Amino acid sequence: MILIADDDSDLAENCSMMLESHGYDVSVVLSASEALARISRQQPDLLISDCCMPGMTGLELSEQLKSSPADGNFPILLMSGSLQCKVAGGKTYDAFLRKPFLAEELLLQVRTLLQNSARTAQSHSGNP
Repeated sequence: MILIADDDSDLAENCSMMLESHGYDVSVVLSASEALARISRQQPDLLISDCCMPGMTGLELSEQLKSSPADGNFPILLMSGSLQCKVAGGKTYDAFLRKPFLAEELLLQVRTLLQNSARTAQSHSGNP
């Protein structure tokens, strides 16, 4: 399951519909606090989060998740119209997508992150 956290409901729904049309199971929340609640019930395979949200930002969300390996053992894709988020984030996320972006750019990032995550899981389980 891919979890999208973005306070822009139109963008979140557009991303969700596009990913679902390519066979992905997607869930949408409108805040970082909702994302944390959802993640506590079911860890996603990938989190896509807007960087600039009211309350807890996507960057703060990713920092919190990555500081707790039990909660953040999945890739995080941050997206923002500002490059300040990219610079400030350091290693708290796995990829960054600058808004506005093309559907193909999002799909490429999603495929890459999920493939890398699957390879990492295989290497940790001892499977070839």
